[in-house]
Amino acid sequence: MRVAKGRQWEELGDGTGQPDGTSALWVRMPGMDISAAGLAVLGDYVPYGITQAVGRWLPSNSLDNTLRIVYVVPTDWVLLDIRIDGVRNGFGHGSVHLWAQDGTLLATASQSAIVRKPPEE
Repeated sequence: MRVAKGRQWEELGDGTGQPDGTSALWVRMPGMDISAAGLAVLGDYVPYGITQAVGRWLPSNSLDNTLRIVYVVPTDWVLLDIRIDGVRNGFGHGSVHLWAQDGTLLATASQSAIVRKPPEE
């Protein structure tokens, strides 16, 4: 995993988040082919994006997940383009666009999560 936009784990904690609610990671799954099942695992990164958006670790659990496959192509690395729509009242909502190295949109995922330690209002 490589951070493309956002902060490293050890840099989080001071509450300095991503003002636009976006972050991105390059991820690979050695030994696994890119498939709908693999993309479903990678689409489950909204909780990571919530932490990046807020700028500190917020434990959260997925409530729902929707994966929409667009076009599966072979790729070693997948770019997770994470977009947080909002974090409020103990819930977070966002989406993940999954891109192949060649720029092909593989899938989109959307997710809602329970945020265990909500940020101060």
